[in-house]
Amino acid sequence: MNTQDVIKKVQQVGGGIALLSAAGVVYSVARRLNHRRGYERPFDPKKMIEVKGEVLEVSNSKEVKDEKHGVHLILDTKEEQIPVHLGPLWYISRQPHHFKSGDKIKVKGSRVTFKDSEIIVASEIREEKMQMILRDEKGNPVWQSWRKVS
Repeated sequence: MNTQDVIKKVQQVGGGIALLSAAGVVYSVARRLNHRRGYERPFDPKKMIEVKGEVLEVSNSKEVKDEKHGVHLILDTKEEQIPVHLGPLWYISRQPHHFKSGDKIKVKGSRVTFKDSEIIVASEIREEKMQMILRDEKGNPVWQSWRKVS
């Protein structure tokens, strides 16, 4: 094999590696964007409310795609029982505090319509000395800067 043949082989292998690397980057970016969009709930900063109540039930949504699985609870405020959407399961399950029936909490969030029902999309939850921040004042989820770890 002469020098020109070796150079051609190196170029072919290098080109293949570069192509695979580019494909990997594109795949990673696409997964990240899909992951960010996965758990979407409407949020209107103009419809912010604050309510207190007792947690009646905590459950996970039954979405098909992992990115869309969410955690929500039913809050009894004495005036009504309303669903409160917290965030994606992968994020909520990694928090140090987990809610259960009977917890007395204060929820700050946006009261919106989702799938033809009124819900609260939580931005902050407080329980005694615990505070869980889920979204900023514009409704941007704090987990957008997180990376899902499997």
